[in-house]
Amino acid sequence: MTFRMDVRVDEVFDEGPYQAVLENVEEKDTKFGERLMWTFGLADRNAEVVGFTSMSPSTKANAYQWAEAIMGTIDPKVGWGPEDVIGRRCTVVLGVAEDAQGVEKNKIVRVKPAREERSQPKSGESSDDPDFDNFPF
Repeated sequence: MTFRMDVRVDEVFDEGPYQAVLENVEEKDTKFGERLMWTFGLADRNAEVVGFTSMSPSTKANAYQWAEAIMGTIDPKVGWGPEDVIGRRCTVVLGVAEDAQGVEKNKIVRVKPAREERSQPKSGESSDDPDFDNFPF
């Protein structure tokens, strides 16, 4: 029997903001209790970073803060779930920390709304989009 294993290189990225897409958020039972595990794919890199938050429903909790940054305003009567945030763009701010074994790893310090890819033209300016000027106003 033969097989081939993929190789994942665990790279530690410089501290700072990175454009990302939330690939998954799921409940995990950890040694710290029930937590949410957030998996972000970094744009323009073949890499993922993972962060954990508590399951607290508080608006001050990281889970709420991260969800709000990703999806915008959250109706407190409706709440939010994985279907509201998975697949959406955002900015993750990474830090570098040592784990219990002394190995450096990235830590998600903050999640912010996605940076706009293209800025809107100012009044009187034309857009880079050639069809922009063809809209009937």
